[in-house]
Amino acid sequence: MDTAPADPATTTAPAMPPPLSILVVDDERQIVELLVRALAQRGFDVRGAPDAAAAKAAIDADETIGVLLSDVRMPGQTGLALAEELLRDREEARALEVVLLTGGATADVALGALRARTFDLVQKPLRLSEVAAVVERALASCQERRARAMRDAEVEIRIGAAEAERARLADRLNASAARLDDVQSALVASQRMRSDLLAVISHEMRTPLIPILGFSEILAGGTALPAAEVRDYGRLIQSGAQRLLSLIESALDIVALEHGRGLTTGLPEPASRLLARVLAAQAMHAKAHDVRLELADGEAQALVAGDLRLLAAAVGQLLDNAIKASPSGGTVELGCSVRPDGGVDMLVRDHGAGLPVGLEEQIGTPFLQADMSLTRSWPGAGLGLALVTRVAAAHGGRLRLRAAEGGGTEACLELPASLHQAAA
Repeated sequence: MDTAPADPATTTAPAMPPPLSILVVDDERQIVELLVRALAQRGFDVRGAPDAAAAKAAIDADETIGVLLSDVRMPGQTGLALAEELLRDREEARALEVVLLTGGATADVALGALRARTFDLVQKPLRLSEVAAVVERALASCQERRARAMRDAEVEIRIGAAEAERARLADRLNASAARLDDVQSALVASQRMRSDLLAVISHEMRTPLIPILGFSEILAGGTALPAAEVRDYGRLIQSGAQRLLSLIESALDIVALEHGRGLTTGLPEPASRLLARVLAAQAMHAKAHDVRLELADGEAQALVAGDLRLLAAAVGQLLDNAIKASPSGGTVELGCSVRPDGGVDMLVRDHGAGLPVGLEEQIGTPFLQADMSLTRSWPGAGLGLALVTRVAAAHGGRLRLRAAEGGGTEACLELPASLHQAAA
C-alpha cells in the first residue's frame, strides 16, 4: 500500500456542505409561530411544520435542513417515533440533529430520546435564549458531521472492508436495541398508566405557559414592533392565559366540591337561556373544529336554579367534549326538557364515534382520559366529566351518558325537582 503523502499541488480542498436550516414541528400552531419568529430574529434560517408527516416531507425535499425541533407529544406520530424513524441508519452525509421539546421529561421520554440518539431534550416552559443556544450547538454539530462525511467519502474506496464490518455491527446493534425495547416494555408495563397520567397533566399545565412566557419575553425585550404584531402577540398571550385559567378553575372547582363547599345560589332562570350562553361561549371552539351547534327549542317552564356559574361550566364541559368527539362537518345539539316529576334535564348530543369501551365505569375520576398514550388525538387534562359529575351531585342530580340513536353520545345533566321548588 502506498503511504506516501499526497502532493499538495494536486490535492484540492475538501468540499463543504451548504448552510443549514432549521425545521420546527409542533401540533400547537402558537408554539411553531413563536419559535420560528424568535429564531428568525436571531438570524437563523427556520421554517415550521404542523405535524410529523409534513416534517418528513420537508426533510425529504430539502437536504439543507440540519436541525429538527420537535414536540414529543403530537397526535399521530410522536416526536420520539419521528426521531427514531429519521435517525435510524441515516447517512452522515445527510446528518440530522433532533432536539426534542417536552413538558414532561419522564424516564420513558429520556430513555427513548437516548435510544433514538437525539441531540438534546429541552424542558417546557421554553426559554427562547436556551432554545437558541441549543439550536446553535446542534447546527454546529450537524455541519461538522456532514463535512466529515464529505471528507470520508474521498477515501471511501480505501475503507470499504471496514465499512462492511461497521454495517454488520450496526445491524447487530439495531437487533440488540429491538430486544432491549421488548425487555424495557415488559419492565415498565406496571408503571405506564401512572407515568402517562403525570406526563399528560404536566404537558397540559405547561403548554399554555409557552406562548405566555415566549411572547411576553419578546414584548419585554424592548424591540420596536409593528402595532399589528404587538396585538397579535397580546392575543396569543391572552389565549394561553385563558386556557391555563380554565384548567386551574376546573381543578379548583373539583377540589372545592370534594370538600363540600356550599353552592352560590342565584335566581332561577330559563334553562334555554343558560344553554344559549354556553353555546355562545363555545361558538369559536366549534367553528375551529368545523362543527355546527344547534339549540333546540326548550320548554317554556324549564327553569334551573342553584349555582348557575357551576351549572354553566358543567354544560360547557359536556359541550366541549361533544365538539371534540364530532367529525368535521358534524352537528352537536343542545336541549332541555322537564321530566314528569318536575326535574329538569339539560342534554348535549353529538354524532361521533360513541363512548369508549370501559369509560362509563370510570366516569368521575379526575384526570381520566380514554387514551392516555403519547399519540392521543383528544387534547385536555381529563377534568371535564369529573367536574360535571360533582356539580350534578352537589345539586342533588346526576350525569347520565348513553349511546345516542343513530350513533354518537347523549350526555344528560339531570337536576331534581326539589332544587327548583326550593328556589321558588
